Amino acid sequence: MKAGKNKYNYFLRIRCLAFVLMCLCGPFSSFSQEANTFSLKVKFSIQGGGMENALITITKNGTPYRVIDSKAKYKLDLELGAEFLLVFTKPGYITKSIAVDTRVPNGREKEEIREYIATVELAKQPEDQEITYTQPVGRIKYSTMESEFDADKDYTQAAQAMVAKAEANPKPKPKPPAPNPKPVTTTPPPQTLPPSNPIPVAVKPPEYKPEPPKPKPVAKEPETVYKPVTKNKVEKVIQEDRKKITVVTVTIDGIDYVYKKEEYNWGGVYFYCDGKNITENTFTKQTE
Repeated sequence: MKAGKNKYNYFLRIRCLAFVLMCLCGPFSSFSQEANTFSLKVKFSIQGGGMENALITITKNGTPYRVIDSKAKYKLDLELGAEFLLVFTKPGYITKSIAVDTRVPNGREKEEIREYIATVELAKQPEDQEITYTQPVGRIKYSTMESEFDADKDYTQAAQAMVAKAEANPKPKPKPPAPNPKPVTTTPPPQTLPPSNPIPVAVKPPEYKPEPPKPKPVAKEPETVYKPVTKNKVEKVIQEDRKKITVVTVTIDGIDYVYKKEEYNWGGVYFYCDGKNITENTFTKQTE
C-alpha cells in the first residue's frame, strides 16, 4: 500500500512540473511572434578583389539606418512595415543597390517568416569609362503566391534591361583639371634714345571734320518661341492570380516613363514610377 502511494506522489510531481514549464514558456512564445522581423542574409563579394574599403550603406524609409564595413557575410534583422535600400560600394567598382520592402499582410507579422539569402557581387569599372546603374538591380518583397519573401520577378526583368543598357553605354570618366601654367615673364626691348640735336620738321595739323550724329538704337522686344510638347499615354492591365497590375506608359518628347499600380486581393495597393515607390496622388496626376 505504501509503495503504491509513493508511485502516485511521483506522477503527481511530474504533472505539476510540466504545468509550471507550460506556464513559463507560453509568454515567451507569444512575445517572439509579436516582435517578429524579416531576416536577410547578405553574401557580398568583389570580382577579382578583396573586401577592403567595401561598404554596405543601408537606409530605412529614406533616412540613414546602418553602415556595414568590409564584411563578406552579414545577417540583418529588418523591422516589418518599412522600405530599406542596401547600397554596395567599393572604389573602382560598379555600385549596386537592392530594395527591400518588408510590408506584409495584416496578421502575417505574428507568424514565423523564412530567412532570405541575397547574393551581390561588384564588377570592376572599365578603364577610362564609368558605368552607373540608375536604379536598384533587384527588389525583395513579400510574395502572396509564396506566402514568404521572394525576389520581385516583374521588377527583375526591368532591372536587367537597365543594367544591359548602362553597360552598353558607359560614360567617359571625368578628367582631373589641368594645373594652371606658370606666367612667362618677358623682358621689354631696350628703348632707343632720340639724337641730341634733332632737326625740326614742320607737321601740318589734320583738318577737323565733325562726325554726323549717330541714330539712337531702337530696342526690340524679345521674341518668345513656344515649343510644342508631345505627350502620349498607353495603358494596359495584367490580371494575375492574386493581384491586378495596371501599367501606364507616358511618353513625353520621346522619353518613356513607366507607371505601375499593383492591387492585391488582401487589400494592399502600391504605386511605382520607373521602379520607385510613389504616392497615389502623384500616380494620378502624372498619368492624366
